[in-house]
Amino acid sequence: MIAVARYLLAEYFHSRRWVAPFLFLLSGLVVLYAQPPNPVLETAGTAAAFLVLAQCWLALAFLNSQPDEDRYVLEATVRGPRFVGGRVVGLGVLVLLSSLLTLVSPWISGRFERAPRLPDVALIVLANIVCAAAGSALAALFARPAVRSRTVRVLGVTACLVVTVPLGLSPAVETAKAFDTTVAAQVPQRFAGTLGSVTAFVLIAGFLSGLLWRYRE
Repeated sequence: MIAVARYLLAEYFHSRRWVAPFLFLLSGLVVLYAQPPNPVLETAGTAAAFLVLAQCWLALAFLNSQPDEDRYVLEATVRGPRFVGGRVVGLGVLVLLSSLLTLVSPWISGRFERAPRLPDVALIVLANIVCAAAGSALAALFARPAVRSRTVRVLGVTACLVVTVPLGLSPAVETAKAFDTTVAAQVPQRFAGTLGSVTAFVLIAGFLSGLLWRYRE
């Protein structure tokens, strides 16, 4: 699986399909941190919420960067389970990269109101990973070969992102609410529900995506 993930990531970065979504993520961070003061937890929670959207684009670009012919050959060579596992591992690497970028970018540029302390950093990284994982899991459900139409893919992802907000199911909104405080000790209890629901969604979406990827081939 590791070898498959390395191959897919190399192909993804070589295709340059990562450029637009990464620029979108960086541009969003610049806008979010443009107006000081930027309270560490509150602003980081908003940035984590934005990461759900940005990671959807990143994940879709990764999962759809491989031509159909190349995907058929790779899947036939390594067998279905290893191919699915490699795609999931590749998504995990992107989740870590975008999560760290969302924290490090404003930190090294001095955009925070104060330097984040260790508890702050741990909570921010956790929130970023949770939100990025939610975005990746949603993208996986609409990626090729499960959904081949770009129109259906874009409409489906957009509908899910929009509909979950009024239903109170959006990890972006709940994460922003949980981090709307200056006291780090208050965050874990607020964030626990979001963490549990997103974990369940990621596991279910990952399982369904694997089945769809294999079935549609």
